[in-house]
Amino acid sequence: MKSINILAGGPTTVLPANFSDFLAADADWIGVDAGSYYLVTKGVTSLTAVGDFDSLTADQLAFVKAHVNADDFQQAKPEKDFTDTELALQRVLSHFDISEYETINLFGMTGGRLDHELDNLLNIFQDRYAPLLSKIRLFDAGNIVTFYHAGDYVISDFYQKKYLGFATLNGIQHFSIAAAKYELHDFSSDKACVFASNEFIEGQDVRISFAAGDVIAIYS
Repeated sequence: MKSINILAGGPTTVLPANFSDFLAADADWIGVDAGSYYLVTKGVTSLTAVGDFDSLTADQLAFVKAHVNADDFQQAKPEKDFTDTELALQRVLSHFDISEYETINLFGMTGGRLDHELDNLLNIFQDRYAPLLSKIRLFDAGNIVTFYHAGDYVISDFYQKKYLGFATLNGIQHFSIAAAKYELHDFSSDKACVFASNEFIEGQDVRISFAAGDVIAIYS
């Protein structure tokens, strides 16, 4: 199965080192604001462009519009209720059959404005994006981030990173980590908390479970 890849307008210096592999893979792309211009310059053709495009010059915007089908171009007013990244997620919900895609990969979401970075990490948990959550992976130069609603999960060492951290949010209840270097049993809290610098044990998958709240897992 192929992926939906979404590139926002964050600094290109924080793109993963293997970003060219994503460009070459079988995927449908959504460029968010300046991300759309970057993708067009890289020759991406299966492209939807969304955003208010306030970070592009008039010439750059014209260049994007000349390379994107009219039906795949969505320009919003700068004064709106959602960020450009959220517009991209809403576009996925309204225009894509997500059952046909294995993952939804996010790039260019970190390393720039902190308010945008927090939005990209936290607003994903809104109920409207629940159908997408299990497929979302956020990549930057040093991290891969996955997102979880309450449940039981097996986390494998797909990305061969040294560390695996967890952030618990939104009233976590009975959170446990098993089969990792550092285990945790039945943690509950109304406050957000980070459990950093955990590690995989070679040959073992990590298991997490929790009854309520949300969890961000960070491979780093």
